Parts: sequence; C-alpha cells; structure tokens
Amino acid sequence: MANAPDLGDTAALTHVDAVLHEVFSGIAILCELAATVCARAAGEGRKPTTDELASIRPTVLEHLARESPPLAGTGVIAAPGVLADEPRWLEWWRTADGRESPYRLSVDLDPHNVGSYEYPSARWFDVPRRTGRRVVVGPYVDYAGTDEYILTFAGPITTADEFFGVAAADIRATDFELAMLPLLDAAGRQAFLVNTQGRIIASNTPDAIVGSMRRSAQSDGPQVPRGQEWADCDGLPWTLVRP
Repeated sequence: MANAPDLGDTAALTHVDAVLHEVFSGIAILCELAATVCARAAGEGRKPTTDELASIRPTVLEHLARESPPLAGTGVIAAPGVLADEPRWLEWWRTADGRESPYRLSVDLDPHNVGSYEYPSARWFDVPRRTGRRVVVGPYVDYAGTDEYILTFAGPITTADEFFGVAAADIRATDFELAMLPLLDAAGRQAFLVNTQGRIIASNTPDAIVGSMRRSAQSDGPQVPRGQEWADCDGLPWTLVRP
C-alpha cells in the first residue's frame, strides 16, 4: 500500500500531466493549422498573408472558451519576414476582466520605435526558434505585451524544415495556481511547485509566495512531470517541494 507522501506524488504527476496535456494539445492544433496555411501558400510559390493566417481564428477563440485551465491568451506569432504583407505579426487573442468577448492583442510591432514589442528576443519565441523545442516560461510580468503576471507555453511551427513562428498560450499566474491547488493539497498542508530557475509557480502556503525564489534551506522534492514525453520541453520539469 502506498503511504501518504506516495499518494501525494501520484496525484501531482497525474494532475500536472493533465494540465500540460490540455495546454500543449491546443498549441499543437494551432501549430498544425498554421503550418497548413504556410504550406498551401508555399505550394503556390508565395508567402502566406495575414488574412490567410487569420483562418485559424475560430480555433483560437474556441480554445479561449475552455475553462480548465482558463487561458489569458493564445494564438500564433509569426517570425519576422515570413508573411507577404506584414514584416511582423501576432494572430493573438486574449481575454480580460470587464470584457465580454475575447479581443485581438494590438501592440507596436515596428522595431524602429522605442517601446515596440520585440517578441523575437522573448524566451518563449527564441527557444523554439533556436532549438525546435517546446518551452514553458514564467511566471513573469509581460511588460511589453499584456502587462499581466503570466506563464507562457509555446511550441515551434515548422514547414519544410523552415521555422514559421510559434503557437503559444498564456495562463495568468493566479489561474495557474488555482489549477495546481488540488495537487498541492494532496501533497501536504504546506507544498509548492518550483520551476527550473527556483522560482515558486504555485503554493498552498503563505510562507511561499508565487514569484519568489525558493530559500536554500528548503529541501528538494519529486520532479513533475516525468517521462520522455516532456523531454523536448525547455523549462520542465518542475519540483514539488514540501518544506
């Protein structure tokens, strides 16, 4: 019979796997749709347009309507120069308090302007571009984009071995913590999740605040998720800590 900590570890593995599967399955669908748009245009000897990329919009809005976990935003971010009519582009939709419907994110994409959204240098874009790996980033404050405290999950879009951009999803840190509370409560009265940089990403105790760094005196715990399925994802695994 498994002891109490084992049951907590099993619950953690199952719950984290389920949340990551939900998020990255949506990203994989958007990657496939965007790659299809790109391949169709390439078959005609041209680059795709922003209007053609907008054909993924119904699926983006469908993903935003999901509640477990709720997404703050999702969509596709095109690499510079891959579209025919815009040098840089985000087909990105988000939700916000006080708005009944999702709306498209509008930011300054002119790299010559001070304060423009330099997304090519963001880790959630740069890691998939350089390595072809998926990535989890955060929690962090997206000062240049949404000004929210979020986690970003992203995957590369490639067609004919060419990098087109990334599909990604944002989850607000507060919503992510709520999604993780069942596993934290199963793990113990005081438990928290720490990312690969040692930053706390979810907690069920006021002694460990989300966004703070783990104290060196706190012991390590089991890593979640496990297995080769997540070996291609930068930013994983997380560590479940029970001080």
